[in-house]
Amino acid sequence: PKINMGYVPALCFLNLGLLISSTACLYLGSILINIYLLPSLELLTSHFATVPYLILAIGGLLALCSIIGIIAAVSKSRVALIVYAVLLGAVFTLQLASIFTSMELRNDMERRVIFQTGNGNVHNELKRYWDDETVRTKWDTLQRDFQCCGAFNMRTGFQDWSRLGNYQQDGQQRGVPNSCCLDEEEGGCGNTEEIYSDPLAYEKINIHGCMAIMKNRLLRDIAPVLLTYIACAVVLALITILAMVLAAAYVAAITRKSNQEKDGMGMYQVPGGHRG
Repeated sequence: PKINMGYVPALCFLNLGLLISSTACLYLGSILINIYLLPSLELLTSHFATVPYLILAIGGLLALCSIIGIIAAVSKSRVALIVYAVLLGAVFTLQLASIFTSMELRNDMERRVIFQTGNGNVHNELKRYWDDETVRTKWDTLQRDFQCCGAFNMRTGFQDWSRLGNYQQDGQQRGVPNSCCLDEEEGGCGNTEEIYSDPLAYEKINIHGCMAIMKNRLLRDIAPVLLTYIACAVVLALITILAMVLAAAYVAAITRKSNQEKDGMGMYQVPGGHRG
């Protein structure tokens, strides 16, 4: 029947758009995680980890939904369409969560409160650097990728390592990690306490704190991206709802047609019942 034919191209067209959108979400999420290392800043606010992982989850589910949706529409399978609609409902929930958390993160970044030097969580994590392999890997990656050293403040960020009370077995205070070095060497360029009083420290190590470096870079790069993402996510959420409504309507149309066939009546029943 013609009543069913209009749903197939509409659903295929919408799912093609969702598939393209899922690719964009996966790409954006991977950039935020692997290039800008946002999850490494979850000590400042959990939104730094929540936002990129939500975007990745939305991208992955949308890719799955779009493929299922095209197959379900072409095959006219009620079960597949129902599964598709349920998955779209889950995606829509994630989209709403992503929109609100992205708005919160952008507002926090613009207020710059999260980058204040009094954040004790960051200093507490730095204290575990020498004993915790996970913390060491995280901060080595941050310091190498962003060419920084320590946590806060421009020009004196490396001094954060001197305030942690970390001492070697011989009783001498530790210097900065090798990942702070401009040119990493096997023996280290600032692994003794003399680096903290060296007036030429900037010739050996990166001296700016990672949070100070990342604050400027995130405000320059990530804040505009988040604003664009929020606008696009709202449009994508509306498309998701439309696809879900179409899928539900298609299921109803298929069910109605199936019931008519079971009753032995077509769409145009002969007045007065069946002829003998």
